[in-house]
Amino acid sequence: MNKKIGLLMVTGIGLLLAGCGNQANNKATNSSSASSSSLLVAKSNVKVNSDNISPQEAVSLISTYCGLRYGGNWAAMAKEAQKVGLQVNLYPSSKYQLSDGGQGVAYDVTAGGKSQGLVYTVNNDDVNIYQNVKENQKSTKLATISKSEMANFVNQEGQGKLVNDLAAKAQVVDKRSDDSNTSSSTSNSGNDHKYGRIGTIDVPSEMQGTWYSADNDADSTMTFGPHSYTYSNDDNRGTTQLYKQDPQFGEDEDNYTNQDIQNATKNWGKAAFFNLDGERWLNVRGWTQSAGDGESYAVKTETVDGKQVKVLVVGGGAENWVDAIYYQSKDMAQQNANKKFDDLHYR
Repeated sequence: MNKKIGLLMVTGIGLLLAGCGNQANNKATNSSSASSSSLLVAKSNVKVNSDNISPQEAVSLISTYCGLRYGGNWAAMAKEAQKVGLQVNLYPSSKYQLSDGGQGVAYDVTAGGKSQGLVYTVNNDDVNIYQNVKENQKSTKLATISKSEMANFVNQEGQGKLVNDLAAKAQVVDKRSDDSNTSSSTSNSGNDHKYGRIGTIDVPSEMQGTWYSADNDADSTMTFGPHSYTYSNDDNRGTTQLYKQDPQFGEDEDNYTNQDIQNATKNWGKAAFFNLDGERWLNVRGWTQSAGDGESYAVKTETVDGKQVKVLVVGGGAENWVDAIYYQSKDMAQQNANKKFDDLHYR
């Protein structure tokens, strides 16, 4: 009797273990199948690189990575964006209760412009990822990951072509200057002629994004939006809205000395373009600045450690001497602090 019971127990345990083994194999198969079906598009051999990417390429890389890694709303948005276009709206990170506000900008990623609560913030090369973000509600980040790690994952999954396709039509819309107390599109576009402004200046797409410098023995950051820029260093941080100024406004010197006008326009920049040495420069001066040349900005391609990289050149003074060079990563800025290039005009 005991031998029979023992035999039955051994047989039962064997069947149970076999069943568990089959179940484990099914899970592995299902896991593999789920990974394959989670791809956003058919695989290709196209590879992407996270170095010196444009703002449009950055949001496309992040959207593709999140769609692959997290699925759900991120994947649905990435797929819809292939049809209607990818758009990222820039807001102050203080607009939301995020666990990591990054450098002060919240990137709200959308398909066609309608928010779905898919947000990220940036700390140098690291990206903090969120979903289901809503105003007045705390949001906990899904993860923090570098752009280079994202690119590696996307390349492994064969989704590099999707990044390029999304980037080709992606739009970056800076909404940090929107006045929530007015519904006037004329006012928001800067065409209301208030204090002499006659429209916004469109920052070139290649200039938009965050740039880093360690020149002049100080770390600083510049983030350009479509119609503004934000400068920050260890001591201060401020955003300047870029407008065209009516020439007639400047003909009245009282406009430049009026204290009320100065206070109202302290965050406005008088912006215009000019060409010099084959480059197109964006010049910015204070709105009520009556003397001086302001600062000018241009994106150039230079050779750094044998590689061609984009840099932001900041010039000033009567001859537009180079004041600083900004790079698209903090590490590169620190590694090349105070580096001078032969084709640039220094003091």
